[in-house]
Amino acid sequence: MKRFSPVTKSLLFSVVLVFSASNQSSAASISFGGVSASDGSGITSTFMDPINGGLSDYFIETFDIATGDPLYPGSTDYTVSGFENKCAVNSLNNSPIGVSITGNSNEIAVRQGSVSSVAAAPANDNTCYGYATNNGQGVATISFDYTNLLDYYSSLYGASTQLGITYIGFYWGSVDIYNDFEFYSGGSLVSFITGSSLLAQLGGNSGNQSDPDSNAYVNIAFSIAEQFDTLVINTSDIAGEFDNIVIGLSTREIPVNAPGAALLLLFGTAMIASRRLRKK
Repeated sequence: MKRFSPVTKSLLFSVVLVFSASNQSSAASISFGGVSASDGSGITSTFMDPINGGLSDYFIETFDIATGDPLYPGSTDYTVSGFENKCAVNSLNNSPIGVSITGNSNEIAVRQGSVSSVAAAPANDNTCYGYATNNGQGVATISFDYTNLLDYYSSLYGASTQLGITYIGFYWGSVDIYNDFEFYSGGSLVSFITGSSLLAQLGGNSGNQSDPDSNAYVNIAFSIAEQFDTLVINTSDIAGEFDNIVIGLSTREIPVNAPGAALLLLFGTAMIASRRLRKK
């Protein structure tokens, strides 16, 4: 992952959806659309471009060695044979902001190009991308854990600041009804978006590899209360493809009672008690 300089913001359109994470519903703002990526990877976030950069405190996973941090080479553990010189999980490294990615090695893959009945590159994406596959059985799950990144930046801001991920954007390729993205905080499900709900909203067709309504850049803005630390991608069929995953950090000051404020509170409580006694 890398930090970059500002890019122009230009959303195509936006809607508000409700994601039900439990018996209670949590609202999150979702918009579709972004900007053309400078590296030929199709679409990227309006906040972050793989080469030209983006806003401070936004980070991107491109799955390409060329756009990774040269000081912290990415991991080729999940790279398909033959693409080791091009593709890598460039956020999985020994840097302070390295991201932990887990899942069965035969269910996670990074590659370039499309292969019939294996994986399809997101529309107009000529670079490396990631995908999950269940190999024809069960549910495949990939987990992106951002705890290390959050811990690192929390140490910079100090204990009086609450730090969380309140934005995520990702290029979702050939969206299928059997794919979904989930967002967790401390192990608890915060929100989720399913392929079927996205296709219903945009009017796309499941699995279409070229239709813009089935290959969408998804932007989700969370409130501080909904901030998350882990992204989980699930698929219950051949593949769920994605690229240019961008996250954005938000901070807020945590109110801390100063000694004077505590004394003032006690004084006010005592005055109220005194007035009640006088009335009696």
